[in-house]
Amino acid sequence: MRFLTLVFCFLAFSAGRADDLKVATVDLKTLFKEYPGTSQAQKNYDEFAQGKKQDLTDLEEALSDLQKKLSDPKSKLSGKERRRKVEELNKATQDYQDEKNHVESELEERNLEMTKQLMGRIEDVVAGIAKKEGIDLVLDSNDSVFAKNGRDLTDEVLRAFAELKPDQTQLDMDDP
Repeated sequence: MRFLTLVFCFLAFSAGRADDLKVATVDLKTLFKEYPGTSQAQKNYDEFAQGKKQDLTDLEEALSDLQKKLSDPKSKLSGKERRRKVEELNKATQDYQDEKNHVESELEERNLEMTKQLMGRIEDVVAGIAKKEGIDLVLDSNDSVFAKNGRDLTDEVLRAFAELKPDQTQLDMDDP
């Protein structure tokens, strides 16, 4: 009961101060796309992903060769050798699937980490501008329907991006 009373008091206090609240918006999709570090981070990710996909392609080719040897009608494998090759193929197929799942998971994790780091850098710039401008709350314009007297800070943030030093846009990602 005390908790509910506390919540109602907080809401009443908040409603009284709502007129003093300064709200702004930013277009995070635009900011993410235009952030100076985004293109380099994407290039690094693409190179990493390409290397991982090439590893999978190499495994696929090895599997394909093994399948061709087994299905070759001219093959003179004994029954024992054939069973051993089939077992080898089954194990290699399972290993390939395991590796493929691992690579997909690793790529997704790396992409999420890259995005998280980029968004953190962008949010730092937005927060700095909001503090300087006396803004209390900044919303993503893509997720908000309406912000009465809301000011769009997107252009100001884009101008601030131009003033960033190159080392401020580099991510702390491990090398592939």
